[in-house]
Amino acid sequence: MSMKITGRITILLEGLILPLVAVSGLKCHHCLSSSSLYDCGKSSEKIECPEIADNCANISTEVETSVGSIKSYFYGCATKKMCDDAREQLKVCQKISGGGYKVKCNITCCNGDLCSPIVTSQSTMSLSGHFFLLPVIISALSYLKDY
Repeated sequence: MSMKITGRITILLEGLILPLVAVSGLKCHHCLSSSSLYDCGKSSEKIECPEIADNCANISTEVETSVGSIKSYFYGCATKKMCDDAREQLKVCQKISGGGYKVKCNITCCNGDLCSPIVTSQSTMSLSGHFFLLPVIISALSYLKDY
């Protein structure tokens, strides 16, 4: 079941990021991992953002249930509106914990070249952001609840 949800998360991220095609000049770290923030950081690439993107984002979400866990970590380009919308979703995500769910989510957006620091050491690993995934995580929890 978690593979199904992880696949949906990956498709959502690609659907949100890939349409941004013209280059803006802003540079951000880019990676996507379902294992750890450390793995995402060590496999990250420096990319030039699409023209529409004016922020670098760092997104992390961990959901633990009695059935298993879902983890997703992302660094990449975003728009200010995406970051603003994500902050609203973050409020919902933070209220989900309880009732058999343990949820950790946070969002970091910044607007300078390579401004979102990457995790390069397992000992300093911490959660630091998830906004594209918050609606997916909330939907996944609703789906699991009905199961």
